[in-house]
Order: sequence, then structure tokens, then C-alpha cells
Amino acid sequence: MESPTYFDDFLSGIGPTDHQKEVMKREHALLRERLMADVVLKPVVISTFIQGSYRRFTANRGSIDHKCDVDIVAVTNLPRSATTAVHAHRLFQPFLQKHYPGAYEPQDRSWCITVDDEVKLDLVLTSEPDSPLLREAIARKSLRDWEPEPGSTLSSALGLQTVQSVILAEAKRDEDFEKTEPLWIPDRELQQWEKTHPLFLIGWTAKKNLATNGNFIRVVRAVKWWRREVAPLPKYPKGYPLEHLVGECCPDGIKSVAEGVAKTFAEIANRYANHVAALQAPVLQSRGIEEPLVDVMRRVSGDDFAGFHAKVSDAAALARQALDSTDRDESIRLWGRLFGSEFPSPPSDGVQVTGGFTSPAAAARPSEGRFA
Repeated sequence: MESPTYFDDFLSGIGPTDHQKEVMKREHALLRERLMADVVLKPVVISTFIQGSYRRFTANRGSIDHKCDVDIVAVTNLPRSATTAVHAHRLFQPFLQKHYPGAYEPQDRSWCITVDDEVKLDLVLTSEPDSPLLREAIARKSLRDWEPEPGSTLSSALGLQTVQSVILAEAKRDEDFEKTEPLWIPDRELQQWEKTHPLFLIGWTAKKNLATNGNFIRVVRAVKWWRREVAPLPKYPKGYPLEHLVGECCPDGIKSVAEGVAKTFAEIANRYANHVAALQAPVLQSRGIEEPLVDVMRRVSGDDFAGFHAKVSDAAALARQALDSTDRDESIRLWGRLFGSEFPSPPSDGVQVTGGFTSPAAAARPSEGRFA
């Protein structure tokens, strides 16, 4: 059974906490203000915008070991022809030392800034955009001034009420970002500029949401939670590579999260069986990049992918059993086995369910307010 109200409650329960949302919103705004006001960086930084799972609404609740993160892209006027990737990366270090002493560290393609026990910021810089169209998109108010509460302004302006209507309306607004061009970011490890296309990914995710009746981001969040809490080993793939994999395998036209989860697990298990037999991870090109090859799975070893694939195959069988079961309580227990203790128990188990749970005996409908 699809048990939509149980999935609504589950996804609401695993979302970022109010404290985490407050910290993310406050700290990314403060970082962006500081960047635009810095004496050294102000002449260099053209604009900033938000990307990542926070922007695509695919983030889950953070913890000390698994912090919520916000990706802030600082678009600069640094020409690639005259600026090395290493120099561009180091240019921001004095700024970070001034404002975040002892709280930042370099990563391959960003600076990681810890601002709370459960929240971090990833500062990603780019070279000068190549085209006027791209510069126009980056300066667009809806991108620059995007609000972290999905639908907060949009839903009021359009009179939208349901979770589904907010998701679909936001997707229609964002899908045009897919028409822009790539940016270049410095890779510290490779010591070169590398193509990336965060705006295309925002647009692609929006279109995928439209094609899946608003369910794609919810399927992503469910699978990411399963990976983190139920099947954490081997360590990779996780994070965005896992989200990309779900995007490759989640079919269009799904009518529920349950259907999407079951079909996505099954497709991953079937599509990549030959890769596992050859002990290879699949090569998945970064979205929006035609060339050169930018493989989002490049850090996943064949051994790790084989271990992950085995866990997915088991999850696919369990999800199919839960979806096909015609016994409500049995189906819900099976979904609970798949997703762990955060998935609500059926009423017959005598477990008190928190978080505004709606009995599946009632007519299924999306919960009101902020979508999970």
C-alpha cells in the first residue's frame, strides 16, 4: 500500500528542525552580506546565490555527525585565463580567517564553514561568467533573493494552499534556470578549473518535480534518509552523487512517494547489475555539462558501489513487498523496516505517533503548510 499520510508524517519528521532552519537562513545571509562588504573581495564578487540540497529542497534533518549544509556560490569576475584555480581558492582565506577563525577548512571545491553543531556552510567560488545570458540569470532577483521557506511568498501571492500546489508552482518558476550556461569552479585537488552547472541542476530538479507530480524531491529525501540511518555502509555513494543516482532511476509519472521509492530502488538494482559484476561504479555525467567529462561518481570505488548495490537490492525487495501488501498494518510495518524508527507505526501497534499524524483511514491528502 502507498500509505500517503504515513509518508507525509515521516517526511515532515525527518526535515530540518526549526532551529536548524533558523541558523541556515541567518548564517547564509550573514556570509553573503560579509562577502559583498569586504574591502578586498567586494571588487571581485559579482553576486552570490544559494544552491545545493537546501536550494533543491532535498535536505533532511541535521545532526552533529551529519550537519545540514547550505551551499553559497560566490560568482567572481576573476578570468580563468589569468587566475589559477589555486590562487582563486586562496584569495578567500583571509576573509574566512577574519570572520570564521578556527571554524573553516578547505575542501576540494569549496570552503567548509562550521557555524553551529548541526549546521555548516559551503562557500563555492566561480570564475567570471562566459556569457551575458549567464550573468543576467545570476543577477535575477528570484535567484539572488530566493527564500528558504518554500512557497512562503509565492503561496501567499497565488493563494496556494496545499503542499502539492506549492511544490509544482515553485517548480514552474525555477525550470527556466535549465536554459543557462555552465560556470567554472576551482578544484583544489586537481589544481584546475572545472565546469559545473548549478543553475541547470536547479532547473532540472524543478522539471523532474513537475514530471513526477511533485514527488521527486520527496523520494530523494526518503532514499537519503534510508542511506544515512539504515544502510550507512559502505560510506559512498552519498550526498549529491546519491541524489543524482535517484534522479537517473526515478521514473516520471509516479503518483506517490511509495511508488517512487519502490521503482527507484528496483531500477538502480536492475540497471547497474552489470557494473557490479565488473566491480565498477557507473560513470554519470554532471547535469548540464556536455564536455569535458565530469563524473559525479568518480570518487566511488567499484567495491563500494557493489556493497551499496547489495543494500539497494535488499531495499528494492522490501519496498516492493510493502507496496504490494493489501494489509494496511503489515504494509506500514514493512515501510518501517525499510526506513527505521522515524517511520510511523500503525495504530494497531499501540504506539503514540507524534507530529500531527493523520490516520490513513481518512481520505488521503497532502498536509497543509510547508512541504516536507
